[in-house]
Amino acid sequence: MPEAAYVRDWGLAGGGPCGAIGDQECATGAPTGLQTLIGGLSVPGLGIPLGGVGAGSFHYNLFGTFGPWNMAGSQSSNFWEMRTLPQAAFHIREEAEGATDSPTVRTLATRHDNIAPQRNFGGVLPAWKQLSPGDGTYAALYPFGWTTYKVFQSQVSMRFWSPIVAGEDQRTSMPVAFFDVELANPTSKAINLSVMFTFPNATSHPTGTTRAGLYSRFDTDAASGVSGVTLGSDSPTNTPDGYKSEWTIAALPAPGQKLTYVTSWRGTGDGSDIYRPFSSTGVLPNRALDSSNSAGAVAVTVRLDPGKKTTVRYALSWDFPQVYYGAQPTARAIWMRRYTAFLGARSTATNDYVPNSYPFKQAFTIARRELARHDDSLSDVESWWKPIAENTKYPVWLRKAALNELFEMVFNASFWEAGLVSTTITPAPGGPRLGAEIPGTHLFYTIDAGAGGAAANELDVDSFGYLCYTKLFPNLELGRVRAWLQMIKQNPVGRVPQQMLHETGPFIGATSAMQRLPADAAPTFGAPPAAPSTDLGTLFEPSGGDSFRDTPHKVIYRAYALYKETGDESLVSYGYAPMLKALRHIQFFRPAGSHLPADPPSNNPPNTYDQIIVDGHGIYNSQLYLLSLQILSTLTPKARKLGVPEATPAVQTEIDTELAAAKAEFEKTFWNPRTGRYRFCDATGGIAGRTGDIYGNRKPVLPPDVVFLDSFYAQCVASQLGLPDLIDLQHARTHWNNTLDAFLAPKDAAGNPVGPPVMLNTDLKHFSMDYIQPSGRYIPEIGDVWPGTTYMATAAAVHIGRGTGDEALVAKALKMSEAVANQIFDEGGRSTKGYAFGTPESWFVDDVTICRYTAYTRARSVWQLVDALDTIPGKSK
Repeated sequence: MPEAAYVRDWGLAGGGPCGAIGDQECATGAPTGLQTLIGGLSVPGLGIPLGGVGAGSFHYNLFGTFGPWNMAGSQSSNFWEMRTLPQAAFHIREEAEGATDSPTVRTLATRHDNIAPQRNFGGVLPAWKQLSPGDGTYAALYPFGWTTYKVFQSQVSMRFWSPIVAGEDQRTSMPVAFFDVELANPTSKAINLSVMFTFPNATSHPTGTTRAGLYSRFDTDAASGVSGVTLGSDSPTNTPDGYKSEWTIAALPAPGQKLTYVTSWRGTGDGSDIYRPFSSTGVLPNRALDSSNSAGAVAVTVRLDPGKKTTVRYALSWDFPQVYYGAQPTARAIWMRRYTAFLGARSTATNDYVPNSYPFKQAFTIARRELARHDDSLSDVESWWKPIAENTKYPVWLRKAALNELFEMVFNASFWEAGLVSTTITPAPGGPRLGAEIPGTHLFYTIDAGAGGAAANELDVDSFGYLCYTKLFPNLELGRVRAWLQMIKQNPVGRVPQQMLHETGPFIGATSAMQRLPADAAPTFGAPPAAPSTDLGTLFEPSGGDSFRDTPHKVIYRAYALYKETGDESLVSYGYAPMLKALRHIQFFRPAGSHLPADPPSNNPPNTYDQIIVDGHGIYNSQLYLLSLQILSTLTPKARKLGVPEATPAVQTEIDTELAAAKAEFEKTFWNPRTGRYRFCDATGGIAGRTGDIYGNRKPVLPPDVVFLDSFYAQCVASQLGLPDLIDLQHARTHWNNTLDAFLAPKDAAGNPVGPPVMLNTDLKHFSMDYIQPSGRYIPEIGDVWPGTTYMATAAAVHIGRGTGDEALVAKALKMSEAVANQIFDEGGRSTKGYAFGTPESWFVDDVTICRYTAYTRARSVWQLVDALDTIPGKSK
């Protein structure tokens, strides 16, 4: 396993933090409802998820059990499903030839109970002899995981992975997981070994899914040598997500290995019926043990002479080809999953599924094909993975963080489609449904927080991690970008909604924007309540002005980045006009006489830092405006060559003139030569001294010269895309050198850096803010460490340091991200806080165990830092 792998002692995880502040489910065991507000509790013991993008997935966790789960669709679009399958496990039987003692039989799983349902992994069936905590090691560097075990005479280990192949849709979307069980005999006697894989005929979701008409069968393919047990369901009463669905446990025996099986055993029992023959001889009877069709098993036996080794190759595949959104059939959309397009499913020119084109019941076909090309897939995964995992230009902590943060791509309610089957959801007005206008569009969607609290794909947040998609998985990015561009095109005012909700199909009924503001409403600059009121009004009050004024810019730069990486000219011929329309929309918010857009003078969120109020012009949105102008200036000549009517010489002149004026105004407004720092805002919004409110918590209006960690977000993107600098890099260098020590100052009780707070006050001290409302929700934000923001800010500092020849700045800035990566992934060999594979949006700078929104997508911005240090090798061309 590589040195960058996340390594833990097998089965050793604490109960998780449980402080007086936060969700008290951890203390009482009773759900409090806070999971829907601030996200779920952190979960010690998570591992890497297995399965293809959009195919449904599960964690193979630190305890050797299968869970939690997220098979996507309505049932798991708010939270992952914290369940494990007690029938699912690997088992080893070991017997040395000539030995007088009984064979060693162990189930490679460890029980882990917790009073909090969100943290409770449970265990496997009671008749099975489980391992004890500490009986091995668990390691992960996505998409690979490894386990080793200490309880056998033989050397037993396992590699588990799914074929996530950068730049390729087919294998990246496949519902399959490989388990390569490696066996070696270091002793002086021959050893007989058996490996058994048991699995239930499980439903895709514990609620909301009907899956009846269970069956099982044994399948074998002489040409490939693959054999397996298929567990299926076929009933007219099944819900769409269970329709003609199957699991297959399969193996590809090597020479000298023998495969045996059981097609059915009693999954609702204690497990003794399947354990009995396996424990006795290691060989299964090649028949059903009962008629329940509730669980199956495949065993592979081998005799190893002294000094010999072998690998037993298993695959778990599943075919749940349909996914649906909408609890009621009267408002429901049914889609085919992306992988089905490579197994026969066809779509029309408007990307609707062609009825009866998919053959269904393809689980064994998937297992057979994928096991047959196992070695090729391994090589193709390693071709993009090793240049990251083994590249010494990247610090070990960065390799660990970057690869493991890719987990959310397959797990956070991952949706990737191959055609719309049907819908009874009212489509959005203004044109065809999103994704239907350009043939070959395959929509992609994930939610922000897999553990709860943010059940939407939010453009402002998701854009932090755009670069790993653009570089490695461009077709995933293309599905999203096309939908956003089409939305702008069809919107009468060019508005860009902040959220794409799963209730919309997703993408079908996307009519709302900025929460309470209708999508087609005219833009509103906004105003606070009239005097003598001293507050800032109701959150998302339309009169307070348009919220999330960063979103138009993020569509613009993502579309440009994808064009630049792939050379796909349709992103210009189709996308230029919507991009220009989005720019026109944001220009509405420029006050008279200004070349920069202002933020809402109200309680409404100005941008992705949604509870940090901005007074007047803010550095974040103003700098993004410079980026959008620069991109449109760069793209206009290309668009004109492609015949885009909007790309006129007059438009070029207008944009270039505005860009020059805006850049000059930006430096004049934000650079403070007295402090040697860039300001957060200019305090021209007329709201100084007022207070905002969210759920009973008061939000201050900060003074202009507080220090914002993410001051150079847009400059970072400009550097990534090879665009001219947006700001004065020498000013930015001075800013970092005057603030880095303060950002690095906070430590935890053990003296370890906790990471930089998102905001420093004017005296360069962090804010200590424990806001608690009566219901228990805390919204500190300015007193938090945000991992995703830290990675992005560090990437910006690296670009600025290298752009100015200041390598000392680069080295010091990297310590910010090292601190947060270590808080997430390095806890001395044990999983205690539970942040690994569930990275939170933020934690308190004063208490790292208190976090918000676990398994949050913003942390994929770590890939911006990878690219800043050594450009990510793209896979799109």
